Amino acid sequence: MELNKAQKIILGIFTFLPFVVFPFMLWQVFVGMGNIFSGSESGHPSNGEIAMEFFAFLFPIGMLAFGSLVLLVFYIIHAVMNKSLSAAEQVLWILLFVFLGIIVFPVYWVMRVWNNSNNP
Repeated sequence: MELNKAQKIILGIFTFLPFVVFPFMLWQVFVGMGNIFSGSESGHPSNGEIAMEFFAFLFPIGMLAFGSLVLLVFYIIHAVMNKSLSAAEQVLWILLFVFLGIIVFPVYWVMRVWNNSNNP
């Protein structure tokens, strides 16, 4: 599976994006939970306010999980179709993807996608 330079850059952005977005999402979770438990200025928060606060930090987490799943499938397919990898390396990369997930994606991207000797 050959990727041109633009595709490699876009894949790299999506690969490194969780490391940039996750701290902000974590902060949003703590702020949202604090708002839910502290209540509104008028007393207790309404059920609608609680639901909106819950959705406000649950939706981005779900999107990050979905994006990670899409990247997992892509990287597994890329490793299987990568002719420069031996069968043992393919199995090793796939196991690393499954068990370490987004932590290994940037390593594979740098080693096997961006630094590919067949760069156009």
